[in-house]
Amino acid sequence: MAIASTSPVAPAQTAQILTYHGKSFVSGLQWHPLGSLTGYMKEAREYGRLHKMDIVAIRRTPNVIQAGFVARSAGAMKGMYSLAAALAGQLGQSWLAAWQVPDDEPRYALVAVIDGAVIPGYDLVGSATEIQRKVAQLESRALTFDETYLPPEFGLGGKPLDIDELLQPGNLKRDYALRPLAFGLSKGEWIRVGVLGLIVVAGVIGYSQWEAHKREQRRFAAVAAEAARQAELQAINERSKQQQTIHALEHPWAKRPGVPDFLLTCNGAIDRLPLSIAGWLFTSAQCDGVLLSTNYKRDGNSTASAFVAATRGHFADEPAFFDEGNGAALKLTFEPPLAGDDELLQAAAALADLTSWLHGQGLAPIIKEVPVVIPTPQAMPGQPAPPAPPPPDFKHFELTFNTALPPDIVLRDVPSQGLRLREIKTLLQSDQLAWSVTGDLYVK
Repeated sequence: MAIASTSPVAPAQTAQILTYHGKSFVSGLQWHPLGSLTGYMKEAREYGRLHKMDIVAIRRTPNVIQAGFVARSAGAMKGMYSLAAALAGQLGQSWLAAWQVPDDEPRYALVAVIDGAVIPGYDLVGSATEIQRKVAQLESRALTFDETYLPPEFGLGGKPLDIDELLQPGNLKRDYALRPLAFGLSKGEWIRVGVLGLIVVAGVIGYSQWEAHKREQRRFAAVAAEAARQAELQAINERSKQQQTIHALEHPWAKRPGVPDFLLTCNGAIDRLPLSIAGWLFTSAQCDGVLLSTNYKRDGNSTASAFVAATRGHFADEPAFFDEGNGAALKLTFEPPLAGDDELLQAAAALADLTSWLHGQGLAPIIKEVPVVIPTPQAMPGQPAPPAPPPPDFKHFELTFNTALPPDIVLRDVPSQGLRLREIKTLLQSDQLAWSVTGDLYVK
């Protein structure tokens, strides 16, 4: 009878250790393609040293040489097995599998392989919600799996996976085992590398060579696409107040500042603009949270050269003159913190709360629904056109209103769950500032 359990790991690690039939299997390896046919172990050691990973699983197939890395501090050690490698060695070239891991709280393991390569980020253990969302992401991308193994409770089709049978000790090979990274190559490694090199040189000819090249293109395209997603997530986390998951990439509100930070950035910057610079008078400004553009007009005997000298070093670039030199535009740039992936409210309740609050401030907002369009992923090289993406799980409403008071006053304590400001504009009219605000409300 198989027993599955989880060993504690350091908080920074995503690796999980599962036990089946008395053998330990590690999930959550960081998979990386190796480009060298003869020096792949040296390449793996260099990558491991750079990323502070000291345990590795090596996968060699006719299509790919791939390494899965993990740190010893995560509890992994020599003699354990890579969960993804053990399954990839038995289930074929392209497949997707998920199954429940017995525990105090139900969790699920997920592994995905395309053209013989474990897809980075899809060797993990997580909650049912997280794993189902990861499966939906894969199905919405241009990837074709020969087999899909999913638990019935997901309701996503496929067939159940007999994980106990697959991980029987008799099915385990040395190639699935983890090994420590060490400096240099052993004599046995040099012999194996030489033999592998002869086989590869003898086999990579003619039509087979061309087919291998096309498979390599597809694999690298899939790996590059996932690497780009991970890089985008890292950029978001560097600016967010709380760490975001990969699901934040699907939600536009997660990539924008919250209402208080937007007001602090934009309204604050506009408040600090001088009404007059070297005789040039302020006329208008607009800010989208990243860029503030402001216009000034020449008055009296003021000159462009005096305006340039007065503004140099205080704005993002030199003034841009227009209207035959009688107008000038200046810019400021910002990088406010991002609000993160709010849990959205139901549409009816959120709209009622927001409009009631705005009406209570004497404002007359215009709110209209904006269709949410999910872009269709591009087809991978040599792959058929991907299926249409799943329908969005949120709605989008545009909000606009005008006010005679600064937005940081009229929007103080506004219900802001799912609300993001898009732009603030102000115009000087008869010695008074007139303001307009555009925002976006995201709801279920």
